Amino acid sequence: MTSQMKSMRTLTREWLALPDQYDRFTRYLRDNGLTTATRLLLGIIVIGLGVCALLNRFSPAGPTSTIALFFNSVVVISCFVVGVSWWVFGPTKRRSFGFVVFCDIAVTISVVGDSSQLARLLTCVIFALIGIYIAYFHNPKLQVAHLVFSVTIIGIAAQPILFGPDRDPALGASKVLVVVTALVVCAFISQIVLTMLSMDASSSDLDPLTGLLNRRGLDRHVEKVLAEFQRQESAALLVIAIDIDRFKTINDVHGHDVGDRIILRVAQRLSSWAHADAVVARVGGDEFILAQRLSVPAIGPMLDSIGPAMHSNTDEIPSTSSIGIAVRTHKLTAGEERATAFTDMQKVADSAMYESKRLGGGRVHTIVTTASR
Repeated sequence: MTSQMKSMRTLTREWLALPDQYDRFTRYLRDNGLTTATRLLLGIIVIGLGVCALLNRFSPAGPTSTIALFFNSVVVISCFVVGVSWWVFGPTKRRSFGFVVFCDIAVTISVVGDSSQLARLLTCVIFALIGIYIAYFHNPKLQVAHLVFSVTIIGIAAQPILFGPDRDPALGASKVLVVVTALVVCAFISQIVLTMLSMDASSSDLDPLTGLLNRRGLDRHVEKVLAEFQRQESAALLVIAIDIDRFKTINDVHGHDVGDRIILRVAQRLSSWAHADAVVARVGGDEFILAQRLSVPAIGPMLDSIGPAMHSNTDEIPSTSSIGIAVRTHKLTAGEERATAFTDMQKVADSAMYESKRLGGGRVHTIVTTASR
């Protein structure tokens, strides 16, 4: 029992330590062409909740006092404004946090404004929708804060039906359990689904043999390298293409197991040589691509070191690699797409690599691109 409690505490700490999902999930939406659809859907949901609040004004169970009607009007107008802003402006991380706060406050105002005891509890179900949003876009700490806040409001809303003059404790308790269960289950089911999506996305980005990125993973992750290159002054962008020399002959003579070991050796040496923020991928049977940003003064030492880092005379089964390097120091122009710029750099690196191979292999050939290229 003690070990189980420790495991639960460890699991809880690890869960609370998970980073914010906003950048990762919005990138997932963008990569899969779902950003516009998600913005439209969220805008429709928020406006729909505003319509519900508007219809509630005409029910005897809804807001009846002057102040309740005033705050109901504020909620209705705010929902329409926020819903339209999802379509027009789109989110940022800061706006997204603000959206969560707005939703919690709007639901609380609606709960307090309802004149019916059961209507108050029914309105609390909307807290579950907010929990789903947090699970996908934000972090567990915000989720916990939302759950604590929501349960507090549910408890306040349940006071009259549990302890008031017209109390019905059995009905109140059952409805509270339904609302709290929906709140918690929706939040954690969403977290589980998100974890599965993350695992699937991560595994689909990786080469199973080396653990490096594959072609898809390279295309998805190189964006960060390009953004850092564009942002940092006096930075250079390196794109390196590597092809193992005479790899088919190695496979034919020594077998595929030895070939796999050589691929792993190249992958490990390339990863060790690269900077921590570099993007390293295996894009073919014996082909590798690396992209990294570094300072201009570091270009020379890095280029001098890659040849010795990739080759060793003491290898049990010796192999060499043809290495082509494309170097860019000029920034992207206003009309230049990052993906296009990276593709062009890969082509230059490939050309340099084929020149190394033409000269006999086991060489490093470098091409520095110019602004007019």
